Amino acid sequence: MSWEALTAIATAFTGLVIAATVVVGARQLRLTRDTLDHLRRATQLEGTMRIMDDLTSPEFREAQRFVINDLPAKMNEPDFLATISRMGAWDASIHKEITVLRTFERIGSYIKYGLLEGDVIYDVNGPVIGMWEKLQPVVKIHRAERGESFWENFEYLYNAAEGWRFHIHAKEKYMRKKADF
Repeated sequence: MSWEALTAIATAFTGLVIAATVVVGARQLRLTRDTLDHLRRATQLEGTMRIMDDLTSPEFREAQRFVINDLPAKMNEPDFLATISRMGAWDASIHKEITVLRTFERIGSYIKYGLLEGDVIYDVNGPVIGMWEKLQPVVKIHRAERGESFWENFEYLYNAAEGWRFHIHAKEKYMRKKADF
């Protein structure tokens, strides 16, 4: 056997080894990607469950009730208005709206930076939109004191929830039209 033939056989064998390595590497990469996706989803679920615990806590529910039922009247009380802009010195028993603002600010930040997927929050917790709208007088006072970026993550959450709601309603409308054909 000549050296050229031996070199050709060795080159072909090397090519087969490289091809097999690529196939195994691609499979390993796909398995790694699937594992990472599974871990990401498990982490998302854990984070979402913790957020849901916060949103169903008695303290948060009471704060929501306060915003819906009591805040409009409180906004007409001079004593309440005098303390609303005291950043950091709020009495939680008087300014229950702060619990809602802080909770949704934190959730908005998590969603904005990809730590939570918003779809689950928007789907399960429709009050995001209503709470933002009801809290606008408070947000305006706080922003007058601290600047337009105050409560920006809650605003981000509100805008994203509005976009999601619009998208879902448009999709449902399309599906109903499609079903009518």
